[in-house]
Amino acid sequence: MEHLQIILPSVLLLIGFLLKLLVGRKYDMPATIQSVCELPVDIIFLALSFTVAFTITKVDNQSSGLFYCFIGIATAILIVLLWRISVDQFLKKSRWWILLLFINLSIAGFAINKSVSLVIETKNVEISNIDYESNQNNNHE
Repeated sequence: MEHLQIILPSVLLLIGFLLKLLVGRKYDMPATIQSVCELPVDIIFLALSFTVAFTITKVDNQSSGLFYCFIGIATAILIVLLWRISVDQFLKKSRWWILLLFINLSIAGFAINKSVSLVIETKNVEISNIDYESNQNNNHE
C-alpha cells in the first residue's frame, strides 16, 4: 500500500487528538485551541516511539538510535516549552500563539518525518539484503 507510512501515523494522531478533544468535554473554542497547541507534543512522542523502535530493532541501530533518542528528548523539551508559552500567549489574547504553534508544528513535523524515515530505511535495507541473498542463492544453484 502506497504512503502507508504517512497514513497510519496520521490516523493514529487524529484518533488521539479527537478523543482528547471530544471525550468528556463540552465544546468551546478556547479548549479546542489549547488542544491544537498541544498537538505537537503528541507528534513528538509518536516520533520518539518510532525512534525507540528503530533503536531496539537491530543491534546495528543502537548507537545511531540512541543519538536520535537523545536529540528527540531535547526536541520534546523544546516542544513542551513552546506549547506552554503558546497557550499562555493565547490566554493573554496575544496573537504570538499562532506563530509559536506554527514553529512548534514545523519542528514536530520534521521530527516525525525523520523518525518514520529511520524505520522505513531500515526496512528497505533489510528487504534489499534479502533480495540480494536470494539472488545469490539462485545463482549458485
